[in-house]
Amino acid sequence: MNTFAIFAFIALLVYTARATPCKNICDAQCTIQKETCGLTKIFGNLCNKVNGVCTLVCSAACTCADSCAAKCGENYAKCTGGNSSLGIILKNLNVLSCGIHSSLCSSTCRHRCEFNRLAGIVNSLTSMGGWLSGKQTKQ
Repeated sequence: MNTFAIFAFIALLVYTARATPCKNICDAQCTIQKETCGLTKIFGNLCNKVNGVCTLVCSAACTCADSCAAKCGENYAKCTGGNSSLGIILKNLNVLSCGIHSSLCSSTCRHRCEFNRLAGIVNSLTSMGGWLSGKQTKQ
């Protein structure tokens, strides 16, 4: 059984090294931690509970990173995939220009996404605070 766990651990390390989206990498690390925890057998169900928290943290932490990578990556592919008839110098300038645009897109997107997530959390806490104090506001 321990041999199987070691091979699974190595396979997860290889998968983690090749995965690119934030959620996939983070979830793989949670699984590695769970499997390592499970090898000792002294923690019982605690390993599963910690894994559940870990995957929730991955979801929260990676939502903006993955959605912005998909959006900006698609824009980058469209930007660089255009004119195949350009000369080598113009192609390189196009790739450079698209890369700068993609970097700006990613930075702007992540800041906007994270701000919106924070604003949503603050709004939900504010409305919950009014409900808890008995001073509900009309919306």
